[in-house]
Amino acid sequence: MRLVSAGVRLLRITSFILIGLVGTRFSTAQKLDGNKPNLPSLPGEIITPSRGIGPFDAKQAKEWHDTAETLCAQSRYEEAEKLYLKLLEEREHALGLNSPELASDLNDLGRVSFAQMKYQQATSYYERSLQIMETSKGKQDLAVVGPLEKLTRISQTLEKYPQAEQYARRAVSVVERVKGPDAAELAPELVMVGELLLIQKQFSSAEPIFDRSVKILERTSGVTSADLLGPLDGLASAFDNMHRQSDAEAAWRRALSIRESAYGPSTVQVAETLDNLGKLYLGQKRYPEASYCYERALYIRTKAHGDNSADTQATLNEVAKVYAAQGRQTDAEPLFRGMLSAKELDTVASLNSLAALLAARNHNAEAESLYKLSVALLDTKGFVTARKPVLNPSDPPPPQLAETLDQYTALLKKMRRKADAAKMEARARILHGIPEPVVAAAAKKKTR
Repeated sequence: MRLVSAGVRLLRITSFILIGLVGTRFSTAQKLDGNKPNLPSLPGEIITPSRGIGPFDAKQAKEWHDTAETLCAQSRYEEAEKLYLKLLEEREHALGLNSPELASDLNDLGRVSFAQMKYQQATSYYERSLQIMETSKGKQDLAVVGPLEKLTRISQTLEKYPQAEQYARRAVSVVERVKGPDAAELAPELVMVGELLLIQKQFSSAEPIFDRSVKILERTSGVTSADLLGPLDGLASAFDNMHRQSDAEAAWRRALSIRESAYGPSTVQVAETLDNLGKLYLGQKRYPEASYCYERALYIRTKAHGDNSADTQATLNEVAKVYAAQGRQTDAEPLFRGMLSAKELDTVASLNSLAALLAARNHNAEAESLYKLSVALLDTKGFVTARKPVLNPSDPPPPQLAETLDQYTALLKKMRRKADAAKMEARARILHGIPEPVVAAAAKKKTR
């Protein structure tokens, strides 16, 4: 009886253990079945990366991707990065570490890393994407071009220009092999190589690259296509740096005509080409042409961005250079007076710097023209031109006037014009005699 009782007791214990194990397995199965990752209700919620439990859910992947794209559009890259990482891990588990379908996630991660200036991290993502494409599709497949372009841009941003050029040339080679030597898709890849050669000052090597791109686009897109603008600008820049000014002029004039047709005659894109032509003409001392280009660019920028924008002021300085070279102070003065603002002193500083450079090169007449223009801009009360100058201590001219007169005096002495030099020196001495606190208080009053 004792043996029977002991056996029954053992049987009961074993049954309880078995039931417990079955229950545990059932409970675990329930947890696993209910453990499918869900899109967080708040996009910014921190996501704990899963290790791919269960099959890949394409519908949920699309939801994550769409949410990540929305976050990118809001510049919330760090949050988007978490979702892209989640997608990558899920796809790795479902498809393996070398599946071509991982490339989209790797490229997205490279993009958000680049946006956060995590350049080394972005490089690792794009390199892995490139390696996967090369392994799965071959080194000469068009699928490798995208990662190669991204790696080119990152290397260029990091100023690793030879490395960037190597990536860009590989992209050219692939497109050329697959699409042919005259394919339209080849043109932007050639421009990328040409731009890198310009940065590295390899102008003679860049010129045939841009020229080839131009010829391809003429055949595939037409002679007036806006696609020609990039290679034409690059070609003109290469010609200019090679001192082939007539060729540079022809390229920029053609680019100007295309931009006017594509964007309109009074757009900022047109102003940029006018700047290039103006600089070219000024260097050749073709002042009427330079004046036309800069005046037109100034009109466009004033209309688009206002009088006080940085690009308007920069163009204004170029107009001043042309007017000074032509001795047209009477034209320059009203133009500047109508546009002067908080940028006034920056303009004067630029004029004086240029005047000093011209004086050092013995271009004394041009230097004097610039100093006169600076004086006219600063001396709104007629202090310098007065026969007997009277100074109002409560409203003195800006300190830059005294500095300009000092430089102008030195130039006049160099030119052996003693009487004029003495006149400027006497007025500068009066200005230098104003106590610093008075000048500071008057300047503060003017800025209110």
